Amino acid sequence: MITTHNSVGRRDQVRMAASNLVAEAVWKDIQSTRSVTDDQLSILHFLFGKNFERATRIVDQRGVKRIYGEPSGRSVFQVVGESRKKEEYFCFPEHHCACYSFFYDVVNRGEQLCCKHQLAARLAFSVGAYVDVKMKYVKPISLFHDLLKTNNLGRGRLLGLDVGQKYVGLAVSDSSNKIASPLSVLVRKPSNISAMANDFQSLISELSLAGFVVGYPFDHLRKSPDASQVKVFVEDLRKTGKLEGWSYTYWDESFTSKSVELLLKPLNLHPVHSKTILDKFAAVGILQGYLDHMHRKLKCEEK
Repeated sequence: MITTHNSVGRRDQVRMAASNLVAEAVWKDIQSTRSVTDDQLSILHFLFGKNFERATRIVDQRGVKRIYGEPSGRSVFQVVGESRKKEEYFCFPEHHCACYSFFYDVVNRGEQLCCKHQLAARLAFSVGAYVDVKMKYVKPISLFHDLLKTNNLGRGRLLGLDVGQKYVGLAVSDSSNKIASPLSVLVRKPSNISAMANDFQSLISELSLAGFVVGYPFDHLRKSPDASQVKVFVEDLRKTGKLEGWSYTYWDESFTSKSVELLLKPLNLHPVHSKTILDKFAAVGILQGYLDHMHRKLKCEEK
């Protein structure tokens, strides 16, 4: 009997699918009891081999942080690798990891069901051995340095926010974090802050965001009402608990909106359209200003 390459490929697919079903059943049992039996450990070791051994070491070293959890139960985790550099990988335990092994062994070659970081996140979540991380403010330069660490692995963009009384303009950086582009405008109401937090959660996942750059009117001579509303907005987002683990910083937005307004004035746009464009491009101005400054600062540090 001659075995073709296609038939072998199909058998491998069936084997992987069956293994996945068994693994899911085991994970479900572990999660229901928040503990692992010897039999369950044996099954998981049989299915995942050395990757599972590495995952258990990561969990034992408290190397798993949950960045946020959605109402649906899906969570994003930050897992510390085993190398001396202690690189951190963002991953969805069931769907994706930013590490090279996931791309090569899981996606490209199809030889593994998941990478060790996904396994560590899944195990930590199932037994409750992870650390919840809060949304936090960091200095502008710290956010950029953290971004460079993760960006070496091909992940992490920034979201720029122009916060107004009724609208929040959004802009996003490119994958190299050099160019800011307009994204969208969110309607802001006291009653929809939770829905806005959900929107930010979706954007974090869809765009591989690593942090937020929030426009802030730094006027040292007087306290601005705009400054107060920015702080209130950010604090309201923090209170939702839906953006835990994501860092944000403030960047001077002085004259940004006015500059965009002057550029749009000759176009004689409808007021509604003009406002939407103004908010988006004000966010672009804030984020682009931040990116340009940080890259200039980085070049100075390298000299």
